Amino acid sequence: MDTPESSPASQPSRASLPRDLIQRRVPHILAIYAGASWGLVEFTAFAVDEFLISPHWTRMVMVTLLIALPSVFLLAWFHGKPGRERDQLARAEKVGIPANLVLCVVVLTALFGGERLGSVMTTVAVETEDGETIEREVPTPEFTKTMALFPLDLGPGMAEDDAWVSYAVPEALRLDLLADEFFVPISFYRSESQLRERGFESFDATPLTLKREMAQESFAGFMAVGEIDRADDLFRVTLSVYRAGNGSLAGESFHEGTDLLALVDEMSGPVKNALEIPVRDAVEDLPVRGRLSDDTAAVEAFFKGFFRYRMHQDAEGATEYLTTATILDPSFTIAQYTLHLVLRGSEAEETVAAAPLVAAMEHLYRVPERSSFQIKAEYYAETGETDKAAAVVEMWVGLYPNDLIALRALAWIQMENDDWEGALATLATIRRLDPLDGRPIPAMARIYENVGNYDQSLALLAEYVERFPGDLSGHYGLADYHQRRGRYESAREVLEQVIALEPLAPEPVRRLADLDLDVGRMEEARAGYERTLRQARTPAQRAQALARLTHYHHRRGEIAAAIQGIERRREESAFETPLDMAIGDALVYLDAGRTDKAIALLQEFDDLRLVLDQAGDYEGAAESLRAVIALSPEGRYFRGAGSALRRTGSYESEGELQEALRLAPANPRAHLEMALLMETRGEVGVAVEHLQSALAVWENAY
Repeated sequence: MDTPESSPASQPSRASLPRDLIQRRVPHILAIYAGASWGLVEFTAFAVDEFLISPHWTRMVMVTLLIALPSVFLLAWFHGKPGRERDQLARAEKVGIPANLVLCVVVLTALFGGERLGSVMTTVAVETEDGETIEREVPTPEFTKTMALFPLDLGPGMAEDDAWVSYAVPEALRLDLLADEFFVPISFYRSESQLRERGFESFDATPLTLKREMAQESFAGFMAVGEIDRADDLFRVTLSVYRAGNGSLAGESFHEGTDLLALVDEMSGPVKNALEIPVRDAVEDLPVRGRLSDDTAAVEAFFKGFFRYRMHQDAEGATEYLTTATILDPSFTIAQYTLHLVLRGSEAEETVAAAPLVAAMEHLYRVPERSSFQIKAEYYAETGETDKAAAVVEMWVGLYPNDLIALRALAWIQMENDDWEGALATLATIRRLDPLDGRPIPAMARIYENVGNYDQSLALLAEYVERFPGDLSGHYGLADYHQRRGRYESAREVLEQVIALEPLAPEPVRRLADLDLDVGRMEEARAGYERTLRQARTPAQRAQALARLTHYHHRRGEIAAAIQGIERRREESAFETPLDMAIGDALVYLDAGRTDKAIALLQEFDDLRLVLDQAGDYEGAAESLRAVIALSPEGRYFRGAGSALRRTGSYESEGELQEALRLAPANPRAHLEMALLMETRGEVGVAVEHLQSALAVWENAY
């Protein structure tokens, strides 16, 4: 029996498929759909920029329109032919369209389910240093754009003396873009140590792949690189912005002219476009020269000083150039502040270093808001207005939560105020934003130790040593931790590893000798101090070695030998005695009965005269020493506090003395103080044991 032929509508042949597609107007409908889709995408992009909503909407609309294409095709196929061929949905439509919609929901949920789809701005309330509360709209951190800025490569037309220009362009560009809250710069000089570890002395001609690797390590989303060349007075700059994730080019521009800062102004627009930073009327768009100085000679002197400081670590040369810049233009705020930073890190007097900071405060109007926060916070800290400094930093972090400089300042303030929980949270944020910065690790370790979480503290210290094996301070921190916890053998192992790594360095040998002295290994301690003296290469190292030998003799009660050590060090040292050595010398003279010599020595330090005035106020002395212990929990301070409390008749002294002996089990003075306390309490047997421990150390005392 013959089967009726299927209708062409349901079973078209291959030959008739193109004709059927045209008859059903499928290409026409798909073309209209494509055009409407493009218009919708463009409108969505416009709405994203105009109303500052999440850019994920543009991508979400594109994905939705693409996934919905099969449903459009089915509707066109079954309903595109003129006339009323079909009034009801076909079975293929009933199954295909719902399935397509389910697929669309699944894909959109997978791609955008965890994304923020609302406004890219959020309203925050912050309090100024004057107590005024203000509200501001700021970008949410996930929509800010992080970019690593690298010095430009030098073209063949650039002379060696013009190398400072390669640093000037990214620094000026950073200052110009700082006014936009969406822009988060990652300055190039934070990567200089990594650059040298890889065998490169400068960024000039550094491979693009290496720059990208450093940008990725800094968690930067983009990086800006380029080349600068010169023909007579004409600068030619090619600036490229790459996506750090996949290395693709996000934007490139070429600039040519005689005014370098004018070229930087031209670069800002293409860079913002490459970073997809939305255009907003509220953002200041001042010429970068207004951020710096109208004096061309002052600008050149500033960037030359900046180059000397960053590239060559030449503080003296940088100071000379920066001073010239500030003399030519006293309102040059960035130059004044940079000069303050250079002087602060050198041996300049405190008043000299503070002068440019005061000048920078007087001209804050020149710099972007973020820079003004930094300057104000430091100024208030320098003038002792800690509450205002804290308020400025909190406002700074509130408005710019991804600003690493602000976060580091906040962490320091939190630690100063014993806000351990807040400090841990801030330091964790710094680690997330800047995983190459190892400084938060030991800071977090010390906080965990302060709150009694010793396992976490030890884990962090071990992590730091593993990640930064070349930084000996990490090894010293781990050894000090073990010693504070009474794990003397573990501390010894760490220090012996450092000595094996750096056999000619005097510092690890000195630290091991200090440990031996504290635990009663007297001969090993003396041998270590003598080795430290032999290995000393600088006057400062030699003075330190002689001071530790003096301390050894003093600890053992060998007062004559200790005084000889002081006199020898003073004869050989060409610099003034620092505070810690002066304290040690004074204690020796006091034990020798030469009180006048001790007082004459200590009167050079104003702070210590206040302590001498309290000589008979034992409760006050104990309270002062406990304040010192909070900052530096060393054995000598616990012993001093315990001694003062004993003389007041307080049994609290036992806890202080026990802590002193835990930190230095062979300290004879701590044993003597404990013996005197036990005698007062009638525990003669225990007192005798402590006296015997003291006499074992003092066997050669005279």
